[in-house]
Amino acid sequence: MKDSLLLGLGFLAQGLFSARFLIQLVKSEKGGEVLSPVIFWQLSLIASLFLMTYGAFRHDLVIVGGQLIGYFVYIRNLQLQGEWRKIPKVIQLLFYGLPILFVFYFAFFRPSEFFLTLNNPDIDFFLLTWGSIGQLIFTSRFLVQWYFSEKHEKSYFPLSFWYISMLGAILIIIYAIIRKDAVLFIGQAFGMIVYLRNVMIHFGFQNKRNLNFLEKVKTYRMGLFLGVTAFFLFFNLNSWSVTESSEARYAQISKEMLQNGDWMHPQLMGIYHYHKPPMTYWITALSYKIFGVNPFAARFFLQIAILIQLFLIYRIGILLWKDKSKSFKAALLYASFPVVIIGGRALTTDAYLATFILAALFFWFRYLQKKENWDLILMYLFLGLGFLTKGPVVLIVPVVLWVHQKIFYSPKIKFNLPSLLGLSLFLIIGISWFAMLWVEDARFLDYFVFKHTIERFATNTFSRSQPFWFYIVILLLLAFPWFIIMLAKTKSVFQKKQVIFSRFWVWVFIPLLFFSLSQSKLVLYILPLFGGLAFGAVQVWEGLSDRTQKIWENAQTVFQILIVIALFISPLFVDELHLSAKVYFLGVILLSLLLGLFLSGIKTSDKAFLSAWIFTMMLTAMSAYLFSNNPGMVNDTRRVVDWIEEHSPASDQIVIFDKRLPSIPFKTERSVISIYAGDESLNRETQFQENDDWKKSLINLKDQPEWIQKGDNQKGIWIAKLNKKMPELPVNLDWRTLQEVDGWKILQIVEVKP
Repeated sequence: MKDSLLLGLGFLAQGLFSARFLIQLVKSEKGGEVLSPVIFWQLSLIASLFLMTYGAFRHDLVIVGGQLIGYFVYIRNLQLQGEWRKIPKVIQLLFYGLPILFVFYFAFFRPSEFFLTLNNPDIDFFLLTWGSIGQLIFTSRFLVQWYFSEKHEKSYFPLSFWYISMLGAILIIIYAIIRKDAVLFIGQAFGMIVYLRNVMIHFGFQNKRNLNFLEKVKTYRMGLFLGVTAFFLFFNLNSWSVTESSEARYAQISKEMLQNGDWMHPQLMGIYHYHKPPMTYWITALSYKIFGVNPFAARFFLQIAILIQLFLIYRIGILLWKDKSKSFKAALLYASFPVVIIGGRALTTDAYLATFILAALFFWFRYLQKKENWDLILMYLFLGLGFLTKGPVVLIVPVVLWVHQKIFYSPKIKFNLPSLLGLSLFLIIGISWFAMLWVEDARFLDYFVFKHTIERFATNTFSRSQPFWFYIVILLLLAFPWFIIMLAKTKSVFQKKQVIFSRFWVWVFIPLLFFSLSQSKLVLYILPLFGGLAFGAVQVWEGLSDRTQKIWENAQTVFQILIVIALFISPLFVDELHLSAKVYFLGVILLSLLLGLFLSGIKTSDKAFLSAWIFTMMLTAMSAYLFSNNPGMVNDTRRVVDWIEEHSPASDQIVIFDKRLPSIPFKTERSVISIYAGDESLNRETQFQENDDWKKSLINLKDQPEWIQKGDNQKGIWIAKLNKKMPELPVNLDWRTLQEVDGWKILQIVEVKP
């Protein structure tokens, strides 16, 4: 059997095993006691058959032997529940006979593989013994379950079942780690959570009231939610390097800031870079100080920022609604928006900006309720930090909400001493860096106000122009169906009874109009809108009928399944895309979890939010493998640098031809020279340079064609895109391609023998 098909079969089996325990746990949570649902045994039977096949073709007696015993226990439980007799006789005989025929076939027609299964040389005696003991203990739990079920004359999970499960799982996890078997490891790690929770339910650690699922787990839901989300955010965060162009640019500026000790004048590859205020660089340089200069450090505080955003969404919801359940749903939904997660996958200013905006809004809403002056001052403090992160854009959402507050709640404008102190704090923090540079050079006023504010909005100066409807499409795709749900209620904004919804509506749609009118558009620019979208969608959702909620829930599930299937088949249409077995495995687990939720019986009003969150978290984990296995497609040059470091002397300089690649100096300490031959990314702003030293690392080959004719300049390793035509050389020299890596060619200038 092909390895890919075999792994797919194993992944499918573990996916079904995961789904069965998810369903069992949810139904137990809902019922307030440990239950044994019929579908648990139905999924177990099918998954066991798949896993036996997987184990046999892997020649793994531990897997095959364990599943053979459990297989017939599953059938017996269906008999005790009266469900087995509902299955047609032909299918019953098929299920009885398949394992027997399977073993018979391998023993008599494929004896070499059969004996290899009994004595696999890849598994030494100690490991086989360890795995066999673990599997024996793990399998015995169903024998114990069978014994107690026969004793009680019904399908039943005794307490000992869960204790034995935990012990066996620990042993098999160790076995899987040594065998490097991802199928076994992930399946057992997920199971440990279920086993522990069932023990807690057995001893009465559940809510006895007849409440929905999220209410039942409310005592620990926020901590569990943040903890699991943190796991997915940090999962394999260092498995791919900084990507071109934005992330590599921010990462390299922060690196140079740390190295040269100049915290006020950001530099990129030796040239001043004042496109953004320095807050993001400061945070990233601090992370480098703690963790060293690496991709994980570049992204570390981004994940912390996202977790803080989730907590702030929850706390703002409590302030506005006085309802912890709705607030938790808003946090779940906010975490499920892919744009929020994208903000942490690559280093940019947007995640930090969104954090400071949410913090400012939290203290603003708390001030409106408690009238504590410190809340007002803290609001201005965070607005100042936001201004120091990305400039005036920090004010768009707060100003919209202030105007709404004045119109609908308190028309009289009040300005007191705390307001004056807060405004002063905002100006001191937010404007200080801009003012310092303006004092140094008066040209900065025109640079910041016109070039990076007015021109960015009104013209296509930075080549980021998109059509007016660009963000609407983004919201339809990345916030389905929640944007539609909120958009459909637009008419109610103008009804007085919907004042609280109107606050969320203006939070989303007024800034959306502003960003849509702008000539400079990137996906993450609208990140500050998603807080309002989370609140507004929950507000509308709570007022929908059960039937309407079910329709939208089914639409979301179909959309999610289509996305996963599209990802699975994408390599058929994109030749250069590589999906590892781990991506497919996680995708199958995701589909299993979606199936488990669909069959779990959780109330629809909860299920839709849980499904959205699980979907995005699993895609986040899959993205780590997707990025690491496709560096060429995500503009990751790590394999280019790794090849150079391995195959050339450390003294060789690197020359990058007609491309700005800050990811190269980020990955290496070698001398790096950039050659300009027409690529616009190398048109750097050099008007603020104090001298001409920068010309040593950025060569304009159009103005200096003779540069490449000089012998000293022909040394080292050159990098260029595969389709890039290299410049002409003297007659005695030529280009030698040393290697092609991820869409780049690595070259050297060599002498041509006559």
